[in-house]
Amino acid sequence: MNEPNAKGNSDESGREPPNVLFIMADQMRWDVLSCAGHPICRTPVLDGMAARGMRFANFYTAAPTCTPARYSIFSGRHVHVHNGWSNGWPTQDGEIFLPSVLKHYGYATAIAGKLHFAPREDSFGFDDFRSFRAEGPTPERGYDAYMTRKYGDYTRDRIEQGTGGKGVGRFADPPEDYDTSWITSQTLEALDGLEQSGKPWFLFASYHDPHSPFVEPEPYFSMYARESIPLRPIPPEIGRLRRDARGTQERAHVIDDPAVVQAITAIYYASTTHVDHDIGILLAALEARGLAGNTIVLFLSDHGDMMGDRGRMNKQVMYEGAAHVPLIVQVPASIHPALTSGRVVDEITGQVDILPTVLDLCGLPIPQGVQGRSLVPLCADNAAGWPNEAFAAVRAAPFVRQEAYMVGKKRMLRTPEYKLIDYGADFQTQWELFDMAADPEEMHNLADDPAHSAVLSVLAARLDEWQAETPSPVRVPGMPTPSYSYVPVERRAAMNAAWEANMRRSAARRWPQ
Repeated sequence: MNEPNAKGNSDESGREPPNVLFIMADQMRWDVLSCAGHPICRTPVLDGMAARGMRFANFYTAAPTCTPARYSIFSGRHVHVHNGWSNGWPTQDGEIFLPSVLKHYGYATAIAGKLHFAPREDSFGFDDFRSFRAEGPTPERGYDAYMTRKYGDYTRDRIEQGTGGKGVGRFADPPEDYDTSWITSQTLEALDGLEQSGKPWFLFASYHDPHSPFVEPEPYFSMYARESIPLRPIPPEIGRLRRDARGTQERAHVIDDPAVVQAITAIYYASTTHVDHDIGILLAALEARGLAGNTIVLFLSDHGDMMGDRGRMNKQVMYEGAAHVPLIVQVPASIHPALTSGRVVDEITGQVDILPTVLDLCGLPIPQGVQGRSLVPLCADNAAGWPNEAFAAVRAAPFVRQEAYMVGKKRMLRTPEYKLIDYGADFQTQWELFDMAADPEEMHNLADDPAHSAVLSVLAARLDEWQAETPSPVRVPGMPTPSYSYVPVERRAAMNAAWEANMRRSAARRWPQ
């Protein structure tokens, strides 16, 4: 590979450094795409991207929670290494992220939408920050600030009366003010500035949907008939868990009413189609501006949603609904002519592979400390030496009941044949082992089956071996350490105290003594 273009100049072949449009949905499952075989939900734009690029059929989150997964995507490092275990929780000191690395090599950077890093006031390497919430150095440019200026005392996702219950319903304001549309318009405005910079650029379009609350404007709200959603079996124990649940957080993770599942799922599909439509607006803008031929486009999600599988909702579990996520990579032939268009990559891959893939496609070196591997060889149909495994870890908040659904620290290993989930030795059921070919819905735990004891032993040892891998933070030669990489001691202590106090208050509300 040629030497990196340190300041965005063309390489010896005369080719300009590629731009990167990085698109993320929040809480989107892998199987909701019609190109992945979904029988109801329509995603024609993403289907077209997959036909022109590569779809990764077995791509896994690094953590089925927003912030930890996003840290792993942008650092190329696993959660137990960067130590950003929770929403609202910073990484350990010394971590750096992809936008800063690209800035070092001469890229202009911008974000429109949700980042969800901490401390929330930092820019994390973005020159232009248009936040979904009041985050980043310019919160006045965010969606909440926009809606507050327009509607006064604003509560996000105001719901039209009579269209649903709390957190489910038709958006009460004009469709152009819905956050998906707002993020799209802000992405296009950010693109204006990036073009004017005269530099190669990295643009992060980060949608909040199809994450809850389940709210959409028309025509999306009515797009999918609730009665068209197939009913899913609800395990007998879910009714008891729902009755025993205390507080909205615990109840949000179990569901025992099929009609409610149908109503929520219909809007989830609508939100997915809405995001798909708006991605089409972004891709059309690249074409209209003459940028498509030199722009890499990636689409992925941070984690999924159980959406009624096993009677569960939401995330923070290692089952397929929450852990298995979509990834599509579209690379113009002018950037990498050897990549196979329309290829479906079946090898097991994970979010830590994203940073090295972007750097590789941009012709930039992958620094030491990155744990993922570039996906470019797989895109070129070369799987030689690929490890074919994915890992994930998540840690629930402290101060919760030990019998609660969201509890404890979990680890996961996914291989082509099996998935192993480790709940820790303190729980009655430590291991879940699933044969993913014979039991893709993960209904039959083989951990206590003597015929699978050797498999369990080997996979458990691999989990321990993986967790023992703790490389030093990434360093890029000649790159100054970004200021966000070191949170002052007093600031970190205050953040930790606030987080812990919030968890205690939440636990007290849910489970009073």
